[in-house]
Amino acid sequence: MFRSDANPVIRLVFAPILLLFYQLYSGAPIPLLAPIFVVIFLTIMPSRPPLNLLLTLLISLLVICFGIVVLGQALLDSPSGFALFCWSILFWSYYRSHRNPKDILSSLSLIVIIIMVVMTKQMGLPMGGFPWLMFSKFITAIVVTYVAFLLFPGEEKDILPAEQTDEAPEHHIGLIAFKATTMSLVLVTLIGIGSSQTMLIAITIGSMMRSPLVSDHHIFGRNRLVTTAVGILFTFPCMLLVVFGVSYWVLLGVSLFCGLQLACYGIRRRCRMDVYQLLFTNFTVLTYQVISHQGAESFSAQVLRLISIAIAVLVAALLLSMATHPGPDTRPSQNEPAK
Repeated sequence: MFRSDANPVIRLVFAPILLLFYQLYSGAPIPLLAPIFVVIFLTIMPSRPPLNLLLTLLISLLVICFGIVVLGQALLDSPSGFALFCWSILFWSYYRSHRNPKDILSSLSLIVIIIMVVMTKQMGLPMGGFPWLMFSKFITAIVVTYVAFLLFPGEEKDILPAEQTDEAPEHHIGLIAFKATTMSLVLVTLIGIGSSQTMLIAITIGSMMRSPLVSDHHIFGRNRLVTTAVGILFTFPCMLLVVFGVSYWVLLGVSLFCGLQLACYGIRRRCRMDVYQLLFTNFTVLTYQVISHQGAESFSAQVLRLISIAIAVLVAALLLSMATHPGPDTRPSQNEPAK
């Protein structure tokens, strides 16, 4: 409808933030989920998806919601069975992301398994209506994503595609198992110490480890660390305004403005699509945390959330540095003359 070169930025900022404010102030349960799914859909699909793709996605989401959650609920009373099931889903998610970094099922299954573990093991919430709740959030996200593409058409051309590897995932089995095991230990540790930011930290670390490693993993980890750590500071103006008790509309306007500045920052940094997705996932989560805890007494809590996500980014960067997976050595050996 509105054609402009800025449309990809506008829909990525406006769609999840407007949905977040609407869901929060209308009293929707777990208002954060649908905006996160919108960010994932908008960053994975650079242009408006055809209806047959949406239908396939809808069926896949139905399987994810009722398959993963129902099986997890059945194994909830068996600690070893539940742990093995969660590890298997994490392994499957990272395996698919190594085959295709833009794989939607990989991103969604990772988010779903983290939310399910935190809600059951740390919050102790019942899982009876959780599959339907997740599916309704997916439907909302799909509708909002499609409307965003209708109102602001145009393909994303300013962000580089995610890193890919020429090797098949079968060559990375050890690395994928390391990532799944590490993510499982991160969840166990965060739940064990009773961290109030378990979901935020786990989603950050899990998302940072999704994509395949490039050959120079140290530079890769450092660039991702710097880009993401600086990106979270774009929620700081909203945090300050909340302390002074500004009105709902002012807070919404500032959140949208900060989101636009964050998108421009990502474009200037020439970050890749997986880092771009992580930037806006963190921005959406932190915006929710800020606007859902208003008042001067929440300032220390907001600072704690920023520190938590900064630590999560640092931990993920260290894990990426540990997860070395050198590609095949193409240099000539000492016994073989160079060509």
